[in-house]
Formats: sequence, structure tokens, C-alpha cells
Amino acid sequence: MRKAVPILLLIAGLAIIGYGLMEQDDRQTTIELGSTEIQLGQKDSAFSPFYIAGGIFAAAGAVLLLRGNKN
Repeated sequence: MRKAVPILLLIAGLAIIGYGLMEQDDRQTTIELGSTEIQLGQKDSAFSPFYIAGGIFAAAGAVLLLRGNKN
């Protein structure tokens, strides 16, 4: 039971980051005009809420998992 919470946090964090990566493609579109490509839509940001929340959950899970192994 002690390892269940850190593992769940780690998996949830990675899942949130993965979801954020999938969502970033939905906000952009590409128009091809011959040999020229134009990309329209929102630009990707490293400070997306998905990356921040997912990173915090994944880091907390990793820290708890590593600290639990030391005891």
C-alpha cells in the first residue's frame, strides 16, 4: 500500500503530460501551397497547464517512490 500512492502519482503525471502532447496538435493546422507550408493556430508553450501539473505529479511520485525505497 505504501508504494501504491507514489506509483499512481507517477502514472497520473505521465498520463497528463501525454494528454497535453496530444492536445497541442489539435490547436494547429497546416496549409500547403505548393512547396510552401503555412502553420496556423496557437503556438506551443512549455508553460502549458498540462505540462506543469503533470510534471508536479510525476516529480512528487518519483520523490515519494525513491524516499520509500531508502527506508
